[in-house]
Amino acid sequence: MDEPTRSRIRHIFLSPRPNFALMTAADLLGFTLKELKREIEDGAIVAVWTALGERMTREELVAAAMQKWEQSVIEAALGKDAAAVLPEAIRLVELRARVPRYQRDVLRELARREGTSVDAVLTRELEDVASAYAEELAGVPGLSMAMQWPEIS
Repeated sequence: MDEPTRSRIRHIFLSPRPNFALMTAADLLGFTLKELKREIEDGAIVAVWTALGERMTREELVAAAMQKWEQSVIEAALGKDAAAVLPEAIRLVELRARVPRYQRDVLRELARREGTSVDAVLTRELEDVASAYAEELAGVPGLSMAMQWPEIS
C-alpha cells in the first residue's frame, strides 16, 4: 500500500471529527467532488446539512471507506490502532475451510473478475448470508453490532 492511501485511511478512521466537508471527504476517498456529489445524488452516500453546510458524517465516511478498500488494507493501514477503532466482532480472523474444488475455483474467478481477493468475495457473500438469517442468528455474539456498525459503535 502506498503512503497516501495509508494516510487517508488513518485520517478517516482515527479522526475524532463528527463530520467532514464534502471536499475533504472526496479527497480522503480518492474521489473528485463531482463524483462524491453524484454518489450523494444517487443515494449511495448520505450527506447531512449542518450550520457549516453540506457535510459527510464520520460514520458515513467510514462506511464508504469500507466499500472502497478491502478490509485487509484498512487493517494494515491502521496497524495496532485497528483494535481501538474496529469492533472485535468485525476485525479479520483467519478461517480455514475445506470446500469442493469448483467452489474454490468459483471464488477465484469472481475475485479475478472483480479485481479483488478471494477473502473480499467470501466476506461479501457471508455478509449476505448473515443479513438473510439475521433474525434466526440473533444470538450469535457480535452479529447485531456488526450489522449496525459503523452507525452504532
